[in-house]
Amino acid sequence: MGKRSRLRTQNVGRRRLIVLIVLFGAVAAAWAWLESERTLLLWEQVGGAFDLGKNQSVTDQEVIRGTIYDRNYKEFAISYERVSVYANIREIEDVNQVIGPLSAILETSEGDLYDRMGKGRLRVWLAKDISQDQEDEIKKLGFQGIHLHREYIRYYPQGESAAHLIGFVERDTGLFGIEQYLNKLEARIRLNKDDTQDLPKMGDTRPGVDGRHLILTLDGKIQRILDDYLKRLSAANPGNSFGALVMEASTGGLIGYTQIPSFDPNKFHRYSETNYLDLFNERIAVPEVFKLFLRELSLLESQGSRAAERLPWSVGAEKRKLGVQLQLWNRLGADGGLQVDFITSSPPKTDAVVFKRGETKQIDFETVPEMQTPLELLTALTRALNGGYEITPHGAKRYVLRRNQQEFLLENLEKEPDADLLGDGISAEAKRLARLMGERGPLSSLILQGESRSVIESPVKRLFHHYLGLILIPRVNPDLVLLVTSTGPGYQVAQRRELSPAGEAKKIIGPIAALQQVMKNLADMMSPKEQDEMNFRLLQEQQRIVDSPEVEAMEMVMPSFKGMSLRRSLRLLQGSNVEIELQGTGRVVSQHPPAGTKIQPGTRVTLILERDQVDPAYRRPQFAEPE
Repeated sequence: MGKRSRLRTQNVGRRRLIVLIVLFGAVAAAWAWLESERTLLLWEQVGGAFDLGKNQSVTDQEVIRGTIYDRNYKEFAISYERVSVYANIREIEDVNQVIGPLSAILETSEGDLYDRMGKGRLRVWLAKDISQDQEDEIKKLGFQGIHLHREYIRYYPQGESAAHLIGFVERDTGLFGIEQYLNKLEARIRLNKDDTQDLPKMGDTRPGVDGRHLILTLDGKIQRILDDYLKRLSAANPGNSFGALVMEASTGGLIGYTQIPSFDPNKFHRYSETNYLDLFNERIAVPEVFKLFLRELSLLESQGSRAAERLPWSVGAEKRKLGVQLQLWNRLGADGGLQVDFITSSPPKTDAVVFKRGETKQIDFETVPEMQTPLELLTALTRALNGGYEITPHGAKRYVLRRNQQEFLLENLEKEPDADLLGDGISAEAKRLARLMGERGPLSSLILQGESRSVIESPVKRLFHHYLGLILIPRVNPDLVLLVTSTGPGYQVAQRRELSPAGEAKKIIGPIAALQQVMKNLADMMSPKEQDEMNFRLLQEQQRIVDSPEVEAMEMVMPSFKGMSLRRSLRLLQGSNVEIELQGTGRVVSQHPPAGTKIQPGTRVTLILERDQVDPAYRRPQFAEPE
């Protein structure tokens, strides 16, 4: 027997090794699968026995993003269906039978449908974002192989109102504001159909849409008052940014939250980044009146722990305990660690510092923070004046489940605030100090206001002017806190027609206080209204979304109208503020300017139309597949 070559022996051994590795991998995969099934079965048995994981099971139906309501059940964010049509070619017995009826319903030529359905692809998109009538007509036809594709579009009926609080959604995922917070709630709480038996029932006759919904602390009526208030200030003080909010002093619930500039979340992609900046989350130089108040508060805290040993702020000894001060800023939320449900990012980094005038002697504010966000300052001052309760500004009130007009509580998001942030009697002394530092307003309110400047030295020196006004309603045991802020150029010359933020705020204190009192009496009677069933296209036709002035001035890209009907072409141009010239009748065969051209309001658009003819060779741009 001849001697084997070493190369052949090595190849045989290598093949055996490969076979063994493959067999071992297959056995390991099978074992892992069996173990996972056993583990899953064991977990289901344990969970059933001990009631574990009840709220973590995933429902077998598609979860639609819930409606966002204000506290009066006024809708601020709704999910609507958007419907598209596609054809599964293998399921269609005779294409010729479906072409004619579909072309009439979809308002496109038969040649166009022949062209696209005859390309050999198994799945062909025929139309995107069809109307409610078109959807109903296609259902009546009942053609095999013609299917409807459904997706949900987020719609914000209040437009720019409270946009920085509400936020917006992209691809059914919240990217900003409360919408981003809703992602966490949806991920944390998942329910099956029979999981309502252990949930507290909130009401039996709630006619809104079934699903999981978020109720806010926001009040739409008070929100409108703030919106109008800021519009007046902005019109009279051009070049400045303004913000106003109203908060419940005892809970931290925000019942109004508005800013200028703002954005429409229905068209959020059209705005520049500056529109999304939240003024209440931007660091500004703290006005001296508020720094002085916080310093005096820290002196009170530095005294003895017993009320009998504590002297009034006016005669208190200068016992400076810097360690006590730092601990106090932390408890009051003034140290930069404040977290709220509608803002997920930290305040943007800034190179701005406090602008100090060339005075020989400066007031020593010790460790009082010089740069703070308005939200941080609001939180610190409110905690000091509400009796020492640890409130945090928030927009979410409760998360509910609605089924068959029954509403169940999934989670109460408005927690009871902790007390005892301050020593005995300190909050009462702080109120006395505030009353002497501020001015009296309508309905026994108290107005504390101040101005400051900050500067950025490089690369170009820029000076900013800040205004901050805090109004307690009423001044003794405040129920509401109104905060107004503005930022503008530091060297701006005052105009004769400028309005005072505090002066205009006095006009809205009465209406806000009255609506708050009415709401307290009617809170248990609020319920959602019946939401009409419609798809997104019908909603757009019934209620057009109006652009803000700065959005209206933006360029529009000329679409391709070739092959479209006149009605559909005019619908695409609706709201673009262009001049339209029509030549002929039928469908569009030519246009000017050409597709892809950027057009401004006032541009002359010419559409040339001809009578429709069936032409199998006719081609037009394909529909983009729904994302």
